[in-house]
Amino acid sequence: MSAKYEDALPVKNGSLNMITNSHAAFNPKLIKDKLKTGGYFISQQVGALNNYSLSCFFDSDYVPAYPDNTLLKKVADFQNLGFEILLTKEAQPSMTFFDIGAIIYYASIIPWEFPDFSVDHCLSQLTQLDQLIQNDGSVTTKEDRFILVTRKM
Repeated sequence: MSAKYEDALPVKNGSLNMITNSHAAFNPKLIKDKLKTGGYFISQQVGALNNYSLSCFFDSDYVPAYPDNTLLKKVADFQNLGFEILLTKEAQPSMTFFDIGAIIYYASIIPWEFPDFSVDHCLSQLTQLDQLIQNDGSVTTKEDRFILVTRKM
């Protein structure tokens, strides 16, 4: 939820027992406003460094689109609002590509991680990756995920 969507929700402040969120942006202050005392906020997020090495391979000047989307930053945001932090967990699972077509498809559907990606623009990097796949059988990158469970005090 981005701030503009939260503002438009036809939900009274202090009326919800739980808010869940998966991968969307959110505003901790607006979540606090919507939750009842004792209400829970549960979110699973894609962290700022998702596919960072692959994104940098295509663009050496790459900067994550959402650099503040880290577990540490979100925990601090909620603690500063008086929330109890019930669960935090991070994971950096591997994502392995076995052919260059999969990389091309993946990079083309998430432009916030691969800005200005196109086959023409990235042909030399794609050629290098294809050679790595031919030699090693695959190319691996790291995902960035975290979960946060809080309770409004």
